[in-house]
Amino acid sequence: MKKTFFWGLSFLITALFAVFQRVTGPTYPLKDAVFLDGGSSAGFLLPRSCAVGGGGCLIEINSPEKVKGYVSWRRYRTEDPWAEIIMPYRNGVLSARLPGQPPAGKLEYRVFIKQKKGDLELYGKPVVVRFKGVVPKAILAPHILFMFLFMLFSVRIFITVFTADTVVRHAVILNIIFLMLGGFIFGPLTQYHAFGAYWTGWPFGHDLTDNKTLVMLTCWLAALYAVFRAREPRPWLLAAFAVTAAVYLVPHSLLGSELDYSKADTATKTAIGHKL
Repeated sequence: MKKTFFWGLSFLITALFAVFQRVTGPTYPLKDAVFLDGGSSAGFLLPRSCAVGGGGCLIEINSPEKVKGYVSWRRYRTEDPWAEIIMPYRNGVLSARLPGQPPAGKLEYRVFIKQKKGDLELYGKPVVVRFKGVVPKAILAPHILFMFLFMLFSVRIFITVFTADTVVRHAVILNIIFLMLGGFIFGPLTQYHAFGAYWTGWPFGHDLTDNKTLVMLTCWLAALYAVFRAREPRPWLLAAFAVTAAVYLVPHSLLGSELDYSKADTATKTAIGHKL
């Protein structure tokens, strides 16, 4: 009975971590509503992640009033001039599509509704959207599953430290296997399909997701050594869980893959020069 309760508690805590990571991440869409001149409310959902090759990135505003609007956009971290896209009103919806970008490319955009007192900006500051390739379900599903199992076992091991005389060694081994499968096999495959690179963390880059995964593996390998060699492995297990919990409290995709447009533009100009 106790085991069932502790596994249920572990699952609940893991689910909370997963939801927190999802809703606090920089790719989670922004949802809100604004009041119009006529007194009605216009709801909107501003995307912060879009698929490459999907015909652009759709922005929609649901408005019971027939209003005019437009989107101002440019490539992120560039000195490009702001371009505008008119949002036509059809069947109660204002809509526009941002132009597609290469994998890891980002745009910053601002959405406005024309009102009598002036243009009303929906969010108050530029919204950043990142483009990514489509990841096959056969790769994405195992990645998510194994990373969830890794956190589930991490929580369960943490609880075991306080509720049992000894920590089951095979649980720590399984936990590392889940992390290896989710973070170092299916993780890089997911990133390759999404952004065209297998690994952009240390020592090749500064991708925070990759670096977090590497830190967690280091901590759990140390904990595994302590389970087999140390006289008292509990502090090592607590430290490994503390690092894991801290990592999962960092919003997902923060400081993730990002296309450097200055390098991309230089490469394009060089390629054109060679052709000429």
